[in-house]
Amino acid sequence: MDPSLLFYLSSSDSENDERIVRKQLRDRSNPLALSNNAFIKRFRLSKEAFQYVLTKININSHDTKAVPAVLQLAASLSLLASGSYQHEIGSDYLIGMCQGTISKLTSNVYKEMENKLCPEFIRFDLNESQKCKEWFVEQYKIPGVIGCVDGTHIGLQKPTKDEHMFFNRKGFHSLNAMIICDHTYKILAINCQYGGAAHDSFVWKHSNQRMTLEERFQHNRNANSWLLGNAINFKRPVEVINFYLHFKADSGYPLEPWCITPYINPQDGSEEARFNEAESNLDIDIGEDGQLTRIE
Repeated sequence: MDPSLLFYLSSSDSENDERIVRKQLRDRSNPLALSNNAFIKRFRLSKEAFQYVLTKININSHDTKAVPAVLQLAASLSLLASGSYQHEIGSDYLIGMCQGTISKLTSNVYKEMENKLCPEFIRFDLNESQKCKEWFVEQYKIPGVIGCVDGTHIGLQKPTKDEHMFFNRKGFHSLNAMIICDHTYKILAINCQYGGAAHDSFVWKHSNQRMTLEERFQHNRNANSWLLGNAINFKRPVEVINFYLHFKADSGYPLEPWCITPYINPQDGSEEARFNEAESNLDIDIGEDGQLTRIE
């Protein structure tokens, strides 16, 4: 990469000059030329996974057809992986786009990923829960567990419409996202349609997953199956590297035949206390790449 291009881009006051330099950067850019380690660090995917995503989704929208599909996906993944601003991503020497272009193309790419990839990889299929049940019995002596459910707040800028619906009890604007995962820490379901003012129990009550479990219970098809409610507590550390999840005992979710929650204030040495202790032994870590792993 010619360093004079980067210097010219940063020092020029002409919008047209910047547009020309950005195009030159894009024409010379090839993210796949990075080493495997550098590629994964930047995009949180291997090159093979990147190519798979590229073949599964259609990202040649009419508004951004001048930008190669590889760079559209690279910019979108870089934005997700870094949590940075669109302007900073566009200024990357591998990307070379203005903020407006980044905004247009990432919106299209994310919609494609949601429509094409999410149905393939994020599925709440109770017919595949037997291994999860066996694992929880073996590890924690808790039978019938098909997964864990809890909510986390995803921060937002202050909305211009219905602002009060997004202001959460912690004092900032957010979406209250419900997440269900299994024993392998694979995400089975996500619900991000409610603002931060919504309580965990409200999001759960109106979720398709709860409706599915209730319907199966009413028709005697649950076969002693349930989720562990309030099984996950999300906390972002100072380094902003990982999310840490652990069991906690509060009343965010109701106790139901298909959702078991920890006991509140159990007596020491009681069966209820031993149940809570069994739950509290499970720690899960969600890294920046979205992969869930157990904390030893």
